[in-house]
Amino acid sequence: MSWAAYAAAPVFIAVGAWFVWGIEGVDIPSHRAMAVNRAWLSSVPRRDMLGDPPVINIDGFERTCMDCHRMFPPRADTPVRLLKHQHIILDHGINDRCRNCHYEQDRNKLVLRGGAVIGYDKVEELCAKCHGPTFRDWQRGAHGRTNGYWDTSRGEMIRLRCTQCHDPHNPRVPAMNPLRPLPGPNTLRMSPPGDADHHAPPHAHDPLRRTYVEEDAE
Repeated sequence: MSWAAYAAAPVFIAVGAWFVWGIEGVDIPSHRAMAVNRAWLSSVPRRDMLGDPPVINIDGFERTCMDCHRMFPPRADTPVRLLKHQHIILDHGINDRCRNCHYEQDRNKLVLRGGAVIGYDKVEELCAKCHGPTFRDWQRGAHGRTNGYWDTSRGEMIRLRCTQCHDPHNPRVPAMNPLRPLPGPNTLRMSPPGDADHHAPPHAHDPLRRTYVEEDAE
């Protein structure tokens, strides 16, 4: 054994002793698990998506857009006070023209930049023409919500469309109905509540359990 090994031996012994006796114990973060109201976990879309073609009920009759719009030519597309559709609040940034999205010749259709015409069942293609980064995030599952199964061998995966969350005329999520952030998922090392101790309540101290579902949580 060389003299360098003899010189290094005390150093390794000192480091080992420090690891055994010199390091203070690390406290595992401990807090009560956050209660999650089951109503917050609803998978129902925030909005109903229009069909293709869109149909609304007027005085007991189902009508499409063109049932009315074919009777008169389209007016100059400038921001004006609407005589009909007064429930629509157009607040979509600089996008303040109806014909930026609605096809002038057939109001049952939408129009893309460049003139391509699509149905209302492909609304995400319309949103993508201005919101490219958000659309790509949506395609990859980083934006929006996915219902159903991640493992498609077990069932269908359903990606909610843009207008199932956002009002296309006023897409900002309203302050009176905000999206409630939920805590992160439980860790893979967790077991269902009560497995380790059948008498322990689901919110008992457990550094690996971050949430539990409570029916009447506020």
